[in-house]
Amino acid sequence: MRSQMSKGEMEMRSRFDFSKAEPGKFYERYKKGHTVTLLEGEPDVDDPLALGKEDGQLTEIAGKHVLISRLVAAGFEVAEPLRDKGIDLLAYRDGEGGKEFAAYPIQLKASSHESFSLDKKYERFSRLLIAYVWNVQAPERSDVYALTFSDALQVMEKKGYAKTDSWTKRGYYFVRSAGPELKEILEPYKMTTKRWQEKLQAIG
Repeated sequence: MRSQMSKGEMEMRSRFDFSKAEPGKFYERYKKGHTVTLLEGEPDVDDPLALGKEDGQLTEIAGKHVLISRLVAAGFEVAEPLRDKGIDLLAYRDGEGGKEFAAYPIQLKASSHESFSLDKKYERFSRLLIAYVWNVQAPERSDVYALTFSDALQVMEKKGYAKTDSWTKRGYYFVRSAGPELKEILEPYKMTTKRWQEKLQAIG
């Protein structure tokens, strides 16, 4: 029987996809000899495993400001719930000009890379939009993608992620760096001012 995973292994498996790994692929090469090189200086801050809690908070703050600016530019007001219970922001139309008041809950996924993830716990929010904000350290290069849980699940199925143990057994999947194929699948969800208006009206 396999021993229980350590906390470090669980963290690693939640961040990286090992579903296509080949056991023993480098075993023969490893037996012939290997060396370990210790790198000097500060750890690579682009590595999410090397980020401290404060850095993660800064990434979220930066991503939140990018997202708010895009929503405001699309003609929406934005509010932040006092308590975080799965909803990070509320985008809403305030009813001016005879329009009906409508509010839309948003879960923010901010990243200094181009990461994609999905957690089954968000399935219970029927009108929730999951907003992925990429490259938050460079706002001029930041991209924002907005998907409902159903949209994100379809992306998972197209890429085969929905069949991985990470998703089927733990209900969570994470890709640190989206490749060309995933970016192409996500392209219809890349937000512009017009797409924000269409997306938010569609879930209203």
